[in-house]
Amino acid sequence: MEARPLERTAERRAAAELYRSVFGLGPTDPAVAPKLLCALARHGGSAVGAFDGDRLVGFAYGFTGLDEGVVYHHSQAAVVERGLQGTGVGRLLKHAQADVARATGVATMRWAYDPLEARNAHFNLDVLGATGIRFYRAYFGADFSSADFADSSSDADRADRIIVEWPLDAPADPELPADPPDGLAWGDCVEHAGEHWLAVPASWAEARSPELRDRVAAHLERLVGRGEVLRSCRRVDTTTAVYRIGPR
Repeated sequence: MEARPLERTAERRAAAELYRSVFGLGPTDPAVAPKLLCALARHGGSAVGAFDGDRLVGFAYGFTGLDEGVVYHHSQAAVVERGLQGTGVGRLLKHAQADVARATGVATMRWAYDPLEARNAHFNLDVLGATGIRFYRAYFGADFSSADFADSSSDADRADRIIVEWPLDAPADPELPADPPDGLAWGDCVEHAGEHWLAVPASWAEARSPELRDRVAAHLERLVGRGEVLRSCRRVDTTTAVYRIGPR
């Protein structure tokens, strides 16, 4: 398995098809254009693939962002073939993107993820060592939800997002796990040992609920809005994961 920039038109087309397949996009969804991926690669962006031999099994792309004078590389999406998710391909893609970002002189990457996707949160915060710095309710706009995708039709899929920041100029140094308080139910948020602990489903597919999404969003708006950051998200049992949130 190797990860490298997409160099040929056929590879970019395969990336667009993989994106459409993994996200279950309908035939009218524009997905990702191969010409856009070529333009990104030529102008400071990234378009990288993970290959098992000659077969594309993962894909990520991004572009340069600017936030109050701070330049960073924004990773727009990373997708992995369904049968290989959770096998290290995502980490391979993120590090390949980081190599592209460093080559352009950028020292930080950022990307967005759904705060109720605990497995993704754990990968971002605990495995890579990124930090959740912003929260957006209805990130893509109030009129957009995952219901626009072919495989979803629930109001619970409103596209709330956490923005994470990942420094590229130092090795990942994830914090040691701390013990959360006992007895937290999904959507509960308590203060304990000087930090806040927010419980979410270990698998969002098990609890698609607009009420739960609203409860989690309200806690994140309050805490992140006053400058706290997301440091970790770990399972505490088979059904529940807990965020650790504290001062930056």
